[in-house]
Amino acid sequence: MREALRASAGAALRGATAAGAVVLALAWTAGCAPLVRPATFVGARDQVTDASLLGPFDGQVLDATTGEPLSEAAIVGVWAFDRGDGFIGPHGSETYSTTTDAAGRYRIAPPRLSVRGSALRLVSFHIVVYKRGYLGYRSDALYEGGSRPDFVVRHNRVELRKWRETDSHADHLLFLAAPKDLRRTTLWEQDLANLDLFRQLGGAGGVAAGQAPGPDGITGPGPIREPEWLDASGLLTIDEVRTRTSYADPLDLEDLTDLERTDFYHGVHLQARGRGEPWDLAYRVWRAPPGGMDPVVSTIQETMGDVKPSAEITPETWLLTAEGVQAVAFVDRAAQVGVLLSCGDQQCPDIETAIILAKTVHRNLDRLRTIAAPKPAPAKPSEALAPATTGGAPQPKGGRP
Repeated sequence: MREALRASAGAALRGATAAGAVVLALAWTAGCAPLVRPATFVGARDQVTDASLLGPFDGQVLDATTGEPLSEAAIVGVWAFDRGDGFIGPHGSETYSTTTDAAGRYRIAPPRLSVRGSALRLVSFHIVVYKRGYLGYRSDALYEGGSRPDFVVRHNRVELRKWRETDSHADHLLFLAAPKDLRRTTLWEQDLANLDLFRQLGGAGGVAAGQAPGPDGITGPGPIREPEWLDASGLLTIDEVRTRTSYADPLDLEDLTDLERTDFYHGVHLQARGRGEPWDLAYRVWRAPPGGMDPVVSTIQETMGDVKPSAEITPETWLLTAEGVQAVAFVDRAAQVGVLLSCGDQQCPDIETAIILAKTVHRNLDRLRTIAAPKPAPAKPSEALAPATTGGAPQPKGGRP
């Protein structure tokens, strides 16, 4: 009887030991921290500092032109993992999000290393910096192409340049490859990116220039629609300006040239002859843009700053008094029209004058029309004909709307 008890106890002990070994093996496999590859960047400029993919990381975000610190810039750090011995593949990522403080400084804490598993490696780290109105930043790549050579772990210096009208929102989002933490912040830019792609396709509803849908709906060679321009010059006449401002000297009617004139956009400049900008008046008009009215609202909000909309003209009206200028903008969604009017403080001494002029523009929206875009001038003998742009409009020069 005693021998039988000893044998039973021994078998139970051996079974418990084997089960414990299996549990320990599974726990080790599931809970194994990843191996960390050497960093491809350095620790700090002009300092002997260890560089590690684990961080921590810190730095400062500045305006590239003025050198002023940029607060509230979105910062996302991204750690990437791979896994495998023979067949190696990506195995998830981990992120850390923060924003810059009033001095433009940021700090990214070491990763939690919540991604676990056997044969797991931490293989890379990069930072994405994003602030509306500026070109974004990646610590591992340059917008123009190639790898960024100057990223450091400590005291990193990030210089953001202002957004230019010649920049492409589509290219920008492709460059950023925004991590999940940034997607909501960059959501507003997607409509503008779609508009960029629309223009690249010829501005014909996704049909490239020189192509037209046939009777069966299949796109193929076909007649090219003659390019047209929006004409907003009749929305506010020189006499209507004089009636309100009592300005008696000559005013010249010209186009604003910082944005390309198209079949959905026209910028009009009433320039005081022989005078400076304080006597000038200008207004920009968008009608039924292919990207919808939201990109127009974004442009107006970016131009007007932190001004909150009111219902002075339409439910979406913005009023701004700044040094040397009065500005009024409105969006009429029923008419699919957006207007941004700016008036020098000598022509419009107060915001009420600018409001009345903007109301005149709104009242005259039925004067909007389209005209045939001018054709390129004939080439001179022995001189090549200058290529026309897709929409028959001059190429955009830089500048903010």
